[in-house]
Amino acid sequence: IMILFSYVPMYGLILAFKKFDFTLVFKSPWCGFDNFRYIFLVGDTFWRITRNTIGYYLIFTLTGTIGNVMLAIGINEFAKKRAGKVMQSCMILPTFISYIAVSFIVYAGLKGDTGLINRLIVSMGGKSINFYMEAGKWPLILVLVNLWKNIGYGSVLYLSVLTGIDQEMYEAADLDGANAWHKFVYITLPQLKPVLTYIILMCVIGTFQEFDLVYTMTNGGPGTSTYLTGLTLYKTAFSSLKMGYSCTMAVFIFILSIII
Repeated sequence: IMILFSYVPMYGLILAFKKFDFTLVFKSPWCGFDNFRYIFLVGDTFWRITRNTIGYYLIFTLTGTIGNVMLAIGINEFAKKRAGKVMQSCMILPTFISYIAVSFIVYAGLKGDTGLINRLIVSMGGKSINFYMEAGKWPLILVLVNLWKNIGYGSVLYLSVLTGIDQEMYEAADLDGANAWHKFVYITLPQLKPVLTYIILMCVIGTFQEFDLVYTMTNGGPGTSTYLTGLTLYKTAFSSLKMGYSCTMAVFIFILSIII
């Protein structure tokens, strides 16, 4: 299984330097760095999509980290109460909902004049908004959906660390006159650093591979405003059937992920 899913796909490294032909497959002719020249020098589409991806990565990481930590601390404060267990169960639930189902929920809220949000806007005297034609509104929408969908998983990881912190450290800090902010900065945050590093690393990998979120929500639109690298790879390979270009993008994204 490891060979099938880990080593066989590495053939894509070779395809990045070939002009892939479906009739020849493994015997496709070599083209050197022509695929790289085409992607990087012909137009700015790929650079714009890469910029989109890095931008979403930064926003997803920032909002996710702050939301996860705040939620974990909040749940930890109520850990000995029934409210904490109920809150934890409610927040982890969206993690198990597929993006297909989430996209239907979002569509029900945003579609035309019959969407729940537009009905609310109209009832307040405003004009309905065609969200699926407004490129400027989708970064915020995707950030909110991503936060709602994944905040439960991240908060559980942070919560597992918080529950293991020795309470005597906080008691000693109280005796020294430390306030809540000092205890967070000098006790809680250092204990969270290993998990924080892991989640940020996973966020880098996840954002550059992000597919379900944008494919089910907008399919990259309006225009190319929500095109991310994962969706671009898919469409280049299976819609445009340009396997060589797709593999070239994958190699570049792999190197970029390591750098970031």
